[in-house]
Parts: sequence; C-alpha cells; structure tokens
Amino acid sequence: MRELILGALVVGAFSGVDIEHLLDTPILGAETIVEVTGEELLGYGEGMTVEQRDGEAVVVTGPEFSFELALDLDPGTYSLAIESSAPDRGSDSLWLVVDGEQQPQPILPPVGPIAERSGGFSIDEAGAHSVSLALRESSGQVIRAVRLRRNALNIPQEPMLAELAGQHPRLYFTADDIPAMRARLQNPRVQDYYHPAGVLTRTPPAFNPDGRNGGAFRTLPNYALSYVLEPTPEKLAGIITWLEMATTYPHCGVDLDAEYFMEGIAYCYDWLYHDLPPDLRDRLRDTIVRQTTEVYNASLSGHTGGGLSFQQNHYWYAHLAMILGAAAVYGDVPEAREWLAWGWDRAERIFITFSPDGAFHEGPAYWDFSMPTLYMLVDLYERCTGLHVPWADTGLSGQAVFRFHHMYPGMEHGATLEDTTVSSRRPPTRLLLWEAKRFQDPVPQGIADLLKHDSTPLAFDFLWLDEGVLPGDPLVDVPLAQYYPDVETAFARTSWADDATWAALVSRPLGGHLWAEMCARYGLSGTGHNHPEQGHFMIFGRGEVLAHDPGYTYEKKTRNHNTILVDGQGQYGDGEMWPGPKPGRATITGFATEGPITIIAADPSSAYPEELGLTHFERIVALAGEDLVVVRDRVAADRPRTFSWLLHHIGAVEATDHDCLITRGGAQLSIQPLQPAQVTLTTERYLPQYVHPTRDHTPDEDAEIGLVTLETGPVAQTSFLVPLVIGAAGDAVPRVESIGDDSFDGVRMGEIVVAFRGDADEMTVPLPWGETLRTDARAVVATVRDGERLVVELPGATPGAEG
Repeated sequence: MRELILGALVVGAFSGVDIEHLLDTPILGAETIVEVTGEELLGYGEGMTVEQRDGEAVVVTGPEFSFELALDLDPGTYSLAIESSAPDRGSDSLWLVVDGEQQPQPILPPVGPIAERSGGFSIDEAGAHSVSLALRESSGQVIRAVRLRRNALNIPQEPMLAELAGQHPRLYFTADDIPAMRARLQNPRVQDYYHPAGVLTRTPPAFNPDGRNGGAFRTLPNYALSYVLEPTPEKLAGIITWLEMATTYPHCGVDLDAEYFMEGIAYCYDWLYHDLPPDLRDRLRDTIVRQTTEVYNASLSGHTGGGLSFQQNHYWYAHLAMILGAAAVYGDVPEAREWLAWGWDRAERIFITFSPDGAFHEGPAYWDFSMPTLYMLVDLYERCTGLHVPWADTGLSGQAVFRFHHMYPGMEHGATLEDTTVSSRRPPTRLLLWEAKRFQDPVPQGIADLLKHDSTPLAFDFLWLDEGVLPGDPLVDVPLAQYYPDVETAFARTSWADDATWAALVSRPLGGHLWAEMCARYGLSGTGHNHPEQGHFMIFGRGEVLAHDPGYTYEKKTRNHNTILVDGQGQYGDGEMWPGPKPGRATITGFATEGPITIIAADPSSAYPEELGLTHFERIVALAGEDLVVVRDRVAADRPRTFSWLLHHIGAVEATDHDCLITRGGAQLSIQPLQPAQVTLTTERYLPQYVHPTRDHTPDEDAEIGLVTLETGPVAQTSFLVPLVIGAAGDAVPRVESIGDDSFDGVRMGEIVVAFRGDADEMTVPLPWGETLRTDARAVVATVRDGERLVVELPGATPGAEG
C-alpha cells in the first residue's frame, strides 16, 4: 500500500486534495458550451423582465417563466449552471428539464446574494437536444447568467487495480478466497459471531412511485454471502426473486434509499456474478448503471444527499451508493471508470474531514447508523486502489471506545446525546469488529466480546471479524473517564460496576472544531444532528437516568438540555430542526480524573448569540464519587439579566421552595442548591417536539419530561452552586454543608469535600481528615475511600465573572 504525506500535511493519494484545498476539484474539467447573460436571457424564453442589480442587467422570473436551450450535443455528462438568487424559501427551486423529461433533482438558487447553482444530466446519443428550466414553486428568482457545460474527468490514475478489474467477485473477496472463507465456518470463534443465513422466503416489494424505495434490499448481502459460503439451489432462487424485482425499479433517488438499494444489488451482482442467469445479470447491470448514473450526475452538481456536507451521513450514503455501483460494474461498462474515479475524489474529502480524535459529533444513534458507510468507504477505497487512508488511523482508531463510553452502567442502554432515541442500546457488533480487524486492536475486540449477544447471519459480522485478534479486557484497558478535544465531549464513571455513577458533559462548536472551521472557511453546512446544548451534562446512577436528555427532537432547543438560558433564550441554532454551522466555539477548558473522581470544566459562553449579552459562563462539574455530583456555574452579562439553570428528569418529583427530590425506579436524586441566595425553584413537565412531518419519534414511555428550573431575578452576574446527591430510592437524604471563604466556594458531605476557587489566586481548602490544602487549582475534590485519602485537583486559571 502507498500513501502520500507532505510534511505534516496529508494529501489524498488519489486526487491530491488536502485540507487547504478542500473544494478544489482538479479532477473535474468542464467545457462551457453555451453562456447566456443579462438581457440575452430574454431571447431564450418567456416570463422574464430585465432589471439592474448592482450595475448589472439581470432577469426576474414571472409566473409564466420558461427558458430553453435547443442545440446539438454529443454523448456525455453535462451541467446546467445558473447564477441566481431567490427572494424566499417558497421560490428557491427550479426544475431542470432535458428533452422534455424532468430531472429528479431541482436546481436550488440561494436565498440572498446571487451565487452559482447547477444541475447535472447525461446525454446518451448525439443529435438535437433541448435543455430547459421551469418553475417548481413561486416565481421571483433573479438570474444573472446561464451556462451549459460538458463535464470531463481528468483521472490521475486507474481507479481500480488491474488484478481486480478483470474478475468477479472482487468486493471484499475473490474466488480464490472462498475456500478459506468456507473453512472459517468451522472455527468456534467464528461461530460465536456468525452463522450463514437461511433461504430468503420473503416477497420483495414492488416499486412505490409515491414513497421511499430501496430499504428492503439492504439485507440481500446477508443472503448472498450465505450462498457463497454454503451454496444451495434454494438459497439462490430466493435471491433471484428479489433481484428480478430490483430490475423493475426505475431509480431510488440520490440519498439514503439509493445506498440501501445499491448495497443490496451491487454486492449480489459481484459476489454471485457467475451464478446468476446471464439475462438477469445483464438486466441487473443495467439497473446498477441507471441508478449510479443518477447519483453521479447529482454529485457533479452537489445535489446528492448531504449537498457538499462532507461530514454529514447523507453525503456518505449517497457516495457509497455511487462507489458500490461503479465498483461492481467496473470493466463491464466504460462509464464506471469515471464514476469510480469521481467517487474516490469525493471519498477523500470525507476522509480528510474526519474528527482527528477518534470521535463522532452526531450522537451514538447516528454513530450506529453512519459508521457502516465510513468503514465500507475505507475498505473499498483501499482494496480497489491499493492506496492507504491515513486519516483513518487517527479519525477511526478509537471509535469503538468512544461509543463504549456512551453505555450506561449495566451495559444495556446508552446515552441519548444528540439525535438519539431513548431506546438506545448496544452498538452493532460488526462496527466494533471492523476496528479490531483493521487496527489489530484487542480493545475493540474485547468490547465486542463483552457487548455482543448471539451469533447472527449478518454478512459483515463475518467479513469484519478477524478471529485471530485476541480480545483485551475493556474494563481494564478503557479508562473510567476520557476527554475528546475535537468534539469537546467528556465522559466519566466511578467504576465499571452496574451500580456505578456515570456522567457526561458536552461543550463544543456544532460539528466539532475541525468541521466547524471547515464550514466557516468554505461556506459548508451539515451539522444537522447536533443540538444547541453547550454546557449540557447527563447523570446516570443507581441504575437510572437522573439528569436526562430527551434525545431525538425535531425542534432542537437549548431548553431541552441541562444548561443555562439567558432571559429565557438559548444558544445559536435554538429552535431549528437541523442546525447548521454557527459562530460559537464552546470548549471544555479543563479535565482531571483519578479513580472514581473526575472534574470537568467548560466555557460555553460563545454558543450564545451576542444580543443576549452573555460575557462569561464557566461551568465546572465534579463527579465526587457514587453519591455526589456538584455543579458550579459562574455567569455574567452586559447588564442585569435573568439566568435559568435547568435540569431534566423522567422521575417523580417532590419539591419545596429550596430543594427537590427526584425518584426514578430504585434511584433518587436530591437537588440542594446553595447559590445564589436569591433563586426561585420551579418544577414542570412538558412534551418536546418529537414529531416530524413524515415520522414520529415520541417515546412509548416517559415522553413527557420533568424540568427543574433555578431562576434568578435580573442580575449582572451570579454563581450557581448545586450539589446533586445520588442514592437509593427511599433512603434518608444526606444534607450537604456549604463551606467556603473569600477565596473559594465549596461543599462538604460526610467524607467528601468539593471546593471551587473564586477570583483569588489561591484557596485554602479544609480536607476531610482535618488538614488544609493551599492550592491554585480551579477545583478540588478530596475524599476518604476505604481508609485511603484521595485528592484530585483541576489545574488552570479561573477568570473572574465580571465579563
């Protein structure tokens, strides 16, 4: 394998792309066939009026708008580009029509400044052709220019190795590999994870012109691999029935459904190539060509799922669909060479924008959903090109541990961070196996051994298993607490026992630092499954969620999270369905851990819009053992404002004017606010917006969530000091004592002292065993456990809260 590394700058070995030239596409050349500008546009249609904008002539579309280019074209791929803008979201789309046939994807002019947008299409036969535009919604678009371009790829090297190009199967294995694969079935270690699927007896669905299509075909590789490993006529017949139906599908779009469909039929075409009836094989090839052509044309114009959002799962799915189709029929049709080359160019842009800390920004549910596409993209790229993906070594190594940290004690359920439903459970085993195999890493293999259930018939539980990787012990090898600096997420737990206390805190730019900077630099978007939640924490203890996150909502509100509101208002992106990149750069500013004690500090202040006047927000969360978490916040603003401190739960609540007790199952959480002195405590229940126009994520249980709010009157600055005492339901609640002086605020509960430095350079903290500690740490936890003294200090400066 080869890789191209120039100093510290890693470059795409196929296309030459690097992080400094992310949107440059030297592989793509384009010849302008026709260019029409200004008043000339009137000669090509109707329903247009000429206006002057910024000293230039433009046309404005009316209700009778039409535009048509009639000309001779040679076979090839083309793009119709328009420099345009739309007045609002009700008029920001135009249909592209070629030879009277409306193309699947509209052209989407931006709302606001004029910019170029395009749509792609193919011409199969030379001769006279018509390329036109038509209204999709309301009129009022401003058009400055229309250009018709013929696309051509400058392919820098062959996109598939010669030794693979001439044979089937070739995706994941060749015919020479099959005897060894069949022998693996006798290995008890393999049998623990995989058994071949039986006969496919379900009836395939017919194409639904009014709905989504393709998803049912995604399981076909399970049956195709089963046939390869244990061939029987009955197994093949069941698969053929489904492939026959697949050939009747005209298309499955250019987004998720395209990949679901292609994942099924492309692997079947390649793996079963010599077993399929020739006529069916030809028709299946034509179906793959038809679908891949559609995705390719859309991708050339940036119109696939995900647009140009290289770190958004829709983009990964759409381009995996194109790559699977191209790799399956490579050498069988000449166009596949261009499709695959363009696919690798797009894949390198995905790879280059991986989070560099082995983490993921869209939450554990979308980790489960999205990682299969990334792992297939890496596998197919490296297998077909012989090139190495160096970004996988940093961006994908460690992902299993990251996902493992989301598991609550007991290892059955997981945190509902970002767009994750409350039913979140263990991650798919195959994804843990992929990392163990690729990096020959015992840790993800040990996690897979710990979390897997029974043997499955899933193809990739076999293909991504390396039974030669010996498992480690994740309960020894994985730290109790870990901080991820790119996605600014920290996890902590007191032990790996089922009755441990677990906590997490998030404070980051939407998408993580690297992706946020790429979006700002290049005007990209695509952080849609992130929430406006910076400073948000969760707590799980005594077997129950105690500080809750409602998870997947369609109106993503700061109010749904355990953070702070300013004058009742939230952070950038508050109320949006799919928040895009924002200017905020929230961070985690400190992390200290030893044994069962972890202290996490965050600065979420820049996540709030400037008009809210927030000048300072420092949050420190101290996990001080199984029974105590303390949250200390210091906030300040440009003028007196109301600050609301939020904690969500799904339990029963008993509240007084000064504190409250939440009971959930066998656990309880006592909220005992000590600061500020003047604060109003209220409780309520409400239903977050779980309902989307096309789907409903309302949980079957605990849909309404409880909210405890601590609210100040209008103040310019204040501090919240809130001990959270965890215990078994019904137990007497220990009272927390407030301690402190001019140098620090703190609490004591039994043999635990937690102290937070104020504006002084140092603080002197009374320790549980009678001594004092003089320190410049920002926070200290001191405790006695099993007769042993333990002190954990969070170093670093603590700025004052004056703003």
